[in-house]
Amino acid sequence: MNKHILIVPLVCAMAATGNFALAKDVNFDIQLKNLYADRNFDDSAKPSIGSWTQGIIAKADAQHNLTEDTALTVTGSLQYAVRLSADKHRGDMILPFDPVTQKQASEYHKAAGSIGVKHKQHQLSWGEQWVNTPLATVDYSRQLLTTYHGVVYSGQWNDQLKVDIGYLDKFSPRNEEKFRKISVAKQDSDGLAYLDLKHKAFNDKLETQVFVSELEDLYNQYSLGLQYKTQYDDVRLNTKLRYYYTEEQGEQRLGNIDNQYYAILQEVGYGPNTFGFGVQKIEGDSDFPMLDGAVPVLSYVNWTQGTFNKANELSYHFTFNHNASWLVPGLNVLVRYMDGQDYSVNGQRGFDESELDFIVNYRVNEGKLKGLGFQWLNLNYKNDLKGDYMENRFFTTYSRKF
Repeated sequence: MNKHILIVPLVCAMAATGNFALAKDVNFDIQLKNLYADRNFDDSAKPSIGSWTQGIIAKADAQHNLTEDTALTVTGSLQYAVRLSADKHRGDMILPFDPVTQKQASEYHKAAGSIGVKHKQHQLSWGEQWVNTPLATVDYSRQLLTTYHGVVYSGQWNDQLKVDIGYLDKFSPRNEEKFRKISVAKQDSDGLAYLDLKHKAFNDKLETQVFVSELEDLYNQYSLGLQYKTQYDDVRLNTKLRYYYTEEQGEQRLGNIDNQYYAILQEVGYGPNTFGFGVQKIEGDSDFPMLDGAVPVLSYVNWTQGTFNKANELSYHFTFNHNASWLVPGLNVLVRYMDGQDYSVNGQRGFDESELDFIVNYRVNEGKLKGLGFQWLNLNYKNDLKGDYMENRFFTTYSRKF
């Protein structure tokens, strides 16, 4: 790979916008990300996995006015990461890994873009898509990001209603370079079609999300989400509810999928402290399905590393968030504990799992170092199948907009 690849993001961005001499808006967004990740298993037969990487994510977008209300749009992005640590010869879902040679990639990159048209509050684009839906989403928890390819319409119909309609035919998982067919359990789909409606009411206190999707030849998935925020004097309340229904369709390549997900999370805040308690239940004989490439389901009321998506699993979530800006501006601490009970494996029930997370975030919000951030994630995961491990991730990020 070209050793001068680090300059490519800016070159691509400028090339993508070079024909927009009369563009109303040309924006550049660059993020530097340094990630050290290490996972140690309690089982001595399982060696630790992880890596230390330095990455850069560069995005550019521009629009050229055709009329007062209509414009052509162009976006371009390039992501690049280089391994700074020695090759552990084990896959870690951060770097590409070759199972034949048993080698981690020393560097990798993603390059893509999109073109489209925008009319007032409506936009249609084709190409790379950075989507956030209850099924497909961009994953920010590792080094480079999962992105998608397809056609997406996004429109703000009024102050309360936002509509997204999309067809995604490919994706590029976080530890891969190229786009390929979207897959689940290594079964390919020709594409994901979806309708995503978001509505706000009661002075934006209540947000409702309705999601309908078809992952061709694999399954249909429907989701309803509610979030209600209010405040009584100094007490803040945030209630989240989420429901999923998933059923196989088409060629049924994944077998019998017919499950439901129910969840509620209630948060109560006072001063710098916020406490949360949640319950989550998976109904059905199959695990809640997820896209390959470890794409997270961020619409879970409380997404975690352990996922807690097993067949018939009942899990409880406890969270404590402390805004420590009174001590150091931009400092935040989060502690959360999840306990999953009585899940099924191959039809046999009675398995349990748990996870304890400790997360410290610090971000500089003003001054010459504005945009600099640090995060430490420490998690302890345990289950009945001898998969216990402790993981630490250290992020150093720096973001700049031009």
